[in-house]
Formats: sequence, structure tokens, C-alpha cells
Amino acid sequence: MRNILITGHTSGIGLACTKQLLSQGHTVIGIARTTLDSTSLSANQDQLHQYRIDLSNSADLSNATKPIMHNHTIDALICNAGAGQFGSIENFSASQIASNIALNLISPLILVRSVMTELKRHDRSDIIFIGSESALKGGRYGSIYSAAKFGLRGAAQSLRHECAGSNCHVGIIQPGMTDTGFFDTLAFQPGPHKNNSLLAEDIATATLSMLNAPDNAVVEEIVVNPIQHVVQKKQPND
Repeated sequence: MRNILITGHTSGIGLACTKQLLSQGHTVIGIARTTLDSTSLSANQDQLHQYRIDLSNSADLSNATKPIMHNHTIDALICNAGAGQFGSIENFSASQIASNIALNLISPLILVRSVMTELKRHDRSDIIFIGSESALKGGRYGSIYSAAKFGLRGAAQSLRHECAGSNCHVGIIQPGMTDTGFFDTLAFQPGPHKNNSLLAEDIATATLSMLNAPDNAVVEEIVVNPIQHVVQKKQPND
């Protein structure tokens, strides 16, 4: 069984990953701004360890993760936490741009730096980034988000070669529109039909397929999209 550090484990894709990992008997070390009510989990609640850390505060992230590294032996990292901000770039303040890049790009890299020495000690370890379709093609009003996700994809590709000699598998999953709280604060959302969006569980399944890849085979990138790509603007009462 694995000891897996995952960010953003309390909702959306992170929560779906946490549930599937626990159901398979893995130990999950979760990082988020809030904690999860363990009574909502159906299996192996005692194997979930939670730490409240604000990942947008990248300046203090190395210090914040020291108790985790002291208390747990980590052999896999899933960088899932993130948020989207969309709009014309001139409408964002400099601090908003910096904060978004910090959460979506800088913090995952700092986490990798924090755990890399530990990961390389194991016979097999994994780093998995949850990216986005925005890492594959920039779209209108998505310059800041795409900048972070393109950067994350490049980092994953470079780290995959850097870590190969240590049998540390590095991969990235690129989800299309997924039915989660990601869209709660945005002006658009997936279309209403079930074929217009993915479920968080779909991405969790892809994540576990990377973790379960054989030692001699690295799954470098998985792109998962809904069958029909439909985007709709939210109505005022949505």
C-alpha cells in the first residue's frame, strides 16, 4: 500500500481521488485550506491524515510542509489543488495574477521540491499533476490560467526525464470540463447534458491508472474529455 500526499483533497477531483485511494487501502495525507469531515467517507477513515495549509501562500509553503515530512513517509504526490480565473488580462490586478500563478504553478513545484529527496529513496514513487485542457490550447479570456497550466505541463515533461533514474514516475492528467465546484465562481459552465461534462470520479480513475502503471512503463500524459464539448453562459439566477 502507498502513502500518498494529495493537495485539494476536500472537494471535487481531490475528494474523488481520496475516496478511491482509501477504498483501495492506501494512506492519504491531505493538504487543503479546510479539513474533511471523515464521517463522509465510507472506508478506512483512520488512514486519512489532514493538514490545513493555504497553497496560495507559496512563500511559506516549504516551512508549512515540514511537519508532514517529519510525520509521514511519502512515496507518491498528487498535485491537484487549483482554481481558475478568466477574463481580459487588463481587468486583473498584479496581485491577482501573482496569486493565481502561485496556486496553480509555483506551489506544485515547491511541493515537488519538498518531497523529491524522500521520493527518490523508494524503489518506486510517483508524481502526478492534475492539469487542464487549457494546458493544450489557449482559449479566449484564459491567458492567466493557461499560462500556469502550460507551465505545469512543461515541468511534468522535464521532471519525467530528471527522475527516470530514480524510478520516480511523473505524469500529468489533462481534464476537460468536469462537473465540480470549479465553475461556482465563473460566468460559464458545461452544457446541461450528461455528455457535456466529466465526473470527478472519471479523473480519479485516470489518476489511479497512473499510480498502478507497471514499474517499467511511465504513463506520461492522459487527456480526458467529455464526449461533447458544450460551454454555456450562466444565467443571472444560476
